[in-house]
Amino acid sequence: MKARLAKVELAMADTREGVDLIEQGMEKGLEDLRKQIQDLHEGVLGSQVQPVSHEEFMSFQDKVMNMFASVESRMEALAVHMEARDQEIRQELAIYKTAHYFKVIALTDESTKVRTPTLYLTDNATLWWRRRFADIEKGTCTIDTWDAFKREIKRQFYPEDVAYLTRKNMKHLKHTGSIHEYVKRVLYAYA
Repeated sequence: MKARLAKVELAMADTREGVDLIEQGMEKGLEDLRKQIQDLHEGVLGSQVQPVSHEEFMSFQDKVMNMFASVESRMEALAVHMEARDQEIRQELAIYKTAHYFKVIALTDESTKVRTPTLYLTDNATLWWRRRFADIEKGTCTIDTWDAFKREIKRQFYPEDVAYLTRKNMKHLKHTGSIHEYVKRVLYAYA
């Protein structure tokens, strides 16, 4: 159990490290961009520059805005991915803590092991358990062991094909419209 907890904590630390590195990289990129813009601004003010047509200016402005949109969309997509990973790790840690709690108090009764963690479920998990418990009382479902409970809750809240579906959605994603629409589709693919 300690090895599993260490593994989960290591994964959480790696996730946080990755987010920190990404944030630092994005901040550095934005700082470099600001510096380049400042240098260009100073160069324009300090030298004799030939007048730029409105079309050239608008073209340059569009390029800069597209670059910002690209950076922003990549940041948002990465943030969504990291949040999902963080949530997955938190849920795995909650299951580990419950199992560890059972060992500490030397709980051996399987029905008590199943009912104890249900006191701590929230939101959708509570609704799910309410339906499952009604099925158990009717006799149409049996969740009578801790392993069966873990299997059922993982089946409900950890779909095994999430990574596959995300990759599939991203593979078929094409940028055909505006940046705003593309960002929406990227975020939807990760959701």
